Amino acid sequence: MSIKYKMVFSDIDGTLLNSQHQISAKTMQAIHHISELGIPFILVSARAPSAMTSYMKQLSSELMVCYGGSLIVDDKLNAIYSITLSEKDLSDLAHTLKDYDHLSINHYSYEQWFSNNIENSWTRQESEITQLQPRPTPTVLPVTHKMLLIGEAEEIASLESNLRVQFPHLYIHRSKATYLEIMNKQASKANAIRIIQELHQIKTEEIIAFGDNFNDLDMIEYAGLGVAMANAPVEIQEKANYVTLSNDEDGVAVVLNRLFS
Repeated sequence: MSIKYKMVFSDIDGTLLNSQHQISAKTMQAIHHISELGIPFILVSARAPSAMTSYMKQLSSELMVCYGGSLIVDDKLNAIYSITLSEKDLSDLAHTLKDYDHLSINHYSYEQWFSNNIENSWTRQESEITQLQPRPTPTVLPVTHKMLLIGEAEEIASLESNLRVQFPHLYIHRSKATYLEIMNKQASKANAIRIIQELHQIKTEEIIAFGDNFNDLDMIEYAGLGVAMANAPVEIQEKANYVTLSNDEDGVAVVLNRLFS
């Protein structure tokens, strides 16, 4: 390829990590190789900072994008960018969701995770994946970077449609079939990439972005080279510039080795 790529952005779950929630040795080697060439590899995830820190250290990254673009932090977890949901939106969402208490309803604020039911099976599953522990949702919430609703796929899909109609000014997308993310409209992965590229004075066409799900679509479409994983939904693959192998087949490494060998 004739373009000289200067920065790489990657989703974590379903993209960088395999099904065992690990970075494979092959993928790690490919990332370390581009780092030696001076090309930053930046994590972009819906996760909280503390659920990304271990991977950030493994990759020797200097920045990471958390909560789907609501928060950008450096390697010391200092906030470089932060955008939150308004108090009115939180109040209106609470009213709308009052009959959905059977779902796992979660609020995230910097390093804090609050859940409506810490014993909910969906909440426990998320805790096992991220290795974080939630606290019960307080009566008065602190600033909220992201809400996450977890439940059965059919109900989550229906709720996504309904909430998008009621809250068109918010960014509402599934990160996977059973996970629905709610954030400020300015909190997108593409917008976070735009902020970072301006800091580094890098052109859009010099950026690579890897993703596997609906909340990755905006950055896949935005990047100079938007790469979808083979395990991504067909709708995502159709919008990507390139479809690589799955997260269990070192799809990220395959592209990096092809471009930077």
